[in-house]
Amino acid sequence: MTSKCGADLGPSRVRGEGPWNQDWRRRLSSNQQFVPRGELEGDVLTPCGHIVELQYGPLSRLNIEFRERVYGTMVWLFYACDAHRNGRLRLRMTHGRPHVNFAWSRPRETLDACRRPVHLDLGESNQADGLHLVLRINRCHPKQPGRLSGSGVLYTAEAFHNWMAHGLPLTPFIHEAPDHAVA
Repeated sequence: MTSKCGADLGPSRVRGEGPWNQDWRRRLSSNQQFVPRGELEGDVLTPCGHIVELQYGPLSRLNIEFRERVYGTMVWLFYACDAHRNGRLRLRMTHGRPHVNFAWSRPRETLDACRRPVHLDLGESNQADGLHLVLRINRCHPKQPGRLSGSGVLYTAEAFHNWMAHGLPLTPFIHEAPDHAVA
């Protein structure tokens, strides 16, 4: 997956970090990246003081709890592009409203350990004319085996990146009815 925001940073500073993490760091100043916090380094520091933890791969509950304790004011951005692209993470959008419902079969197993805000990078969504979207999970329903459902708010990846880089307010993405559907 290649996100559509930014410019190439070159070699990764973190062993094993891939293009997805690097893409999200594009156009960020060097003092916003790899910010020391205790014995950890936060991935991104926003102008308003939040750490954004970019998480591509699996992370144990213990590591989630530890990061949240060390970082304090933080948000998570988890990679969920493949799940959305393959139809395992589906959205139910209402035209003219920023809130959506979602259903995710075979979700990340440790999301329920997160106590800080969780965002999911959905990638380019065929449910929104190919726009690169980020879903903030606001509420999850009781977990069923192999399934996670709930509600949240959508943002464009550009809006999320502008919040990270410049502290601009996150403006929700509002799904509009197709032109041919308007009466």
